[in-house]
Amino acid sequence: MKKILEKFYNNYSSTSRRIKFIDIYIILTFFHLIILSVYAYFSYSFHEKISVTAIFTAIGNITFLVAMREQFTHKSIFNLKREKIIFDFILCSLVLHIGAFSYMHLN
Repeated sequence: MKKILEKFYNNYSSTSRRIKFIDIYIILTFFHLIILSVYAYFSYSFHEKISVTAIFTAIGNITFLVAMREQFTHKSIFNLKREKIIFDFILCSLVLHIGAFSYMHLN
């Protein structure tokens, strides 16, 4: 087990800083998803539409982050510029949040 962890650490330490920042953001968003799920489960004052929207927004954000990480990692497959990858992530996140806000305000 120690060899596996050492190999993982050595491989991950050679990863670029950009990928590490994306990984940190993925982990933080995942913890945000867990906290939202637990709070929505135990709190009855949290409206159902808001809890569903918050949880699905976090899941969608994690999905977009993993896709962005894959595009940064495998440049030979996707052949996209860094600015386009970041713009696509921001645009998809914006559309996701606009859809989430419009769902929350439906009667």
